[in-house]
Formats: sequence, C-alpha cells, structure tokens
Amino acid sequence: MNEFSEQAEILVVDDSAAIRCYVTSLLETAGYRVREAVDGAGALAALQTAQPDVMLLDVEMPELSGLDVLRTPALHDRIYSVILFTTQSAQDQIALGLDLGADDYVIKPFNEVDLLARIRAAVRNTRQKRALARARQEMEQTLAKLQKTQRKLVEQEKVGAVARLAAGAAHYINNPLGFVMSNLSTLERYASALQKHAASLTELLRAAAPDCQEQVTELEKKHRLRQINLDLPALLQETREGGGRIALIVQQMAQLELGLANQGVQELDLIGVMKPLVNMITVLAPPGTEVHWSQPEGSIPVEGSLTLLNTALVALLKNACEALGSTPGTISVSIGVQQDLAEITISDSGPGIPQDQIPSLFDPFFTTKSPDSHVGLGLTIAQRFIAGHGGRILISSDSSGTCVRVELPLAPAPHQINTH
Repeated sequence: MNEFSEQAEILVVDDSAAIRCYVTSLLETAGYRVREAVDGAGALAALQTAQPDVMLLDVEMPELSGLDVLRTPALHDRIYSVILFTTQSAQDQIALGLDLGADDYVIKPFNEVDLLARIRAAVRNTRQKRALARARQEMEQTLAKLQKTQRKLVEQEKVGAVARLAAGAAHYINNPLGFVMSNLSTLERYASALQKHAASLTELLRAAAPDCQEQVTELEKKHRLRQINLDLPALLQETREGGGRIALIVQQMAQLELGLANQGVQELDLIGVMKPLVNMITVLAPPGTEVHWSQPEGSIPVEGSLTLLNTALVALLKNACEALGSTPGTISVSIGVQQDLAEITISDSGPGIPQDQIPSLFDPFFTTKSPDSHVGLGLTIAQRFIAGHGGRILISSDSSGTCVRVELPLAPAPHQINTH
C-alpha cells in the first residue's frame, strides 16, 4: 500500500497496451487510482477532465509525442508531477523533456521498486506544490483584504481630517455669526427708529419754519436721505439672507462633526437601515408622488457607522425628492446584492442633470439648485461618508430622470471552523 492518507491518482500515458496494463496493475496493487490514455491527444483530454497527482508520460508516441504534450500551454501552470517514460536510446529527449518542465524520468525496462519509489517521490512533490499553491492563494486573499482594509482606513482618515477641519471651522464661525445675526436684528430696529425719527423731525421743521423749506430739501439731498430710506431695508434684508446662508453652511459642516463623533463600526442590516428612510420620502416629496420600494428576501449585512450611513442616505433621498420640484412624480428605491457588494439604487422622474455638470456634483459648494437654500455640501458629505465605508456613489442622468447607485462592501462572512 502507498504511504499517503488520501489515495493518489496516476495518469498512465503510453501507446503500448501491454505496458499500460502492466503498469496499471502494479500501481493499483500499490494502492493508487489509475487512469489511462493511449496517446498524447488522449492525455490532454484526460487532463481537461481532472488533474492527477502524477502523469507517467511516454516520450515516444506517434503524432503527438510526450514532448509535444509538455509544450502545450495547458501544462505550463500545472500543479502535478510529470515522470517521463522512455528508453535508454532517448537520452537527448529526456534532457529536453526535463528542460520543458518534467520532474523525473524512468527508463524502460524499469525496476518495479525504482518505479514505485519515484512515484511516491512525485506524489510528495505534487502535495507540496498544492500546499504551496493553497498557501499562496490564502496569502493573496489575505493581502487583498489587508489592502482593502488599508484603503478603507486611509479613506476614513481623510473623512476624519475633513470632518475635524469642518467641525473646527463651524465652531469658530458659529459664535461670531451668532453675534452678527443678533446685532443685525437690533440694527434693523435701530435703523427703523432712526428713519421714523428723521421723518418726524423733518415734518416738525417744515411746519415750524415754512420759510426754510428750500434749506431742508437741500440738506436731504446733501445727505441722500431719500436714497438711504430706499436702500437701507434692502441692504439689511440682503445681509440677513447672507447670514442665513452662512448659518446653513455651518449647519451642514456640523453634520461632519456629528459623523466624527459617531464613527463606531458595527454590523448593520442595510435593509433595516434603509426602510425607515424610504418612509420619509412621502414627507419630503411633493404630495401625490409615487414611491416604489423593492428588496430581496433575508438581510444584507454591512459594516459601518449607523450615523454616517443615515446622514449620507438621507442626503441622497432628499436630493431625489427635491429633483421633482413642486410637481409630483415617481421615486424608486431598490436594494440588492451583486457579488460581494450591496447596492442601493435611487431613481427619480425629475428633469435630469446636464451631462457636463455630473462630474462636478461631488465638488464642495457645487449645486444645481437655488443657492439661496442649498450650499452644495450634501453630496460632498454623502460621498465622503460612503467612501469611508469602502463604497462609492455613481450617478447617471438624462431627460427621463436621475439614477443614483450606492455600492457598499458586504460584511465578511463569519469564519467557519473545519472539524474534520
């Protein structure tokens, strides 16, 4: 019997039926599984079916010789051993066969003990090759996971750096902005009081000194009181709107601060995260909008921060609702799995986005909507948060509407313990 716990398989390739019969009987008696091929073409066909542990390959065969078999591309990346089977007169062919990748050779007529010893050595060589191949594959998979994790950590660090910068800026802007907006309200009251007071004084002066009408008019022209009275309310209103826009920017920057404080990673069911957000569409979209939702059976596990994902997905759903304007339309949201990715698709029936603007959608402060109520940070924040989870956002648009696709890596399956 052979020494291997798992029965090894030998492919015997020889055009001599007598030799095949003899060698097959010898190997089966020694405990090996044996397949046979009568020529080179038969050997290649057998290798396509299954790879053996060892191929015992006759060098001198008609049409497709053993050396021709070694030259075929199918044998270049093999993980099994090849023993050449030849005669003493083919020494030059043996050397060429070894150069072509053969592992060993046996000269006919052979000694049974020698043949079996070489077969055992070749099987050990094959097992070592396969063990190395498995180790390499596992190493490559581990390396790919490490690289993926590294990219994710780098992206998360970028998100963290942006968030810290934005949070710091928001904090330092918010305090003086509060003073400005508070003082602006007081200034509006004071300005209104001064205008009324000036108007009352002018009326009293005109009544008390009718002969000074011309001088009063000249003073009004000199100090441009009429122009001030016309411009002051508008200037105060523009200043208030500008302050409100700054406050909106600070508010969106605060979302980054919120995300920075809630980066705890946990396993989440993406369907469970998405469902309550979809229900929010009926509140944000124009009345009468049709909302379509589809999901697969079961759960879709991802790893991430619930706060960051919610913030990103709310921004995308809000954009879909706002794309409809004031006219009811259709918003479709679906979730599914493609290979190792979870996919969320959000489509709206709005007028679409011009193609030349799509590359700029994630740029900070770029917006296709009214700048009075939008600062262009929603998609920037969403893109950063999704990228921090190792995912990406893809946007396509035409005259029939806009489609946003979010891709997120699935949570790794728990390791299974092999008890065998």
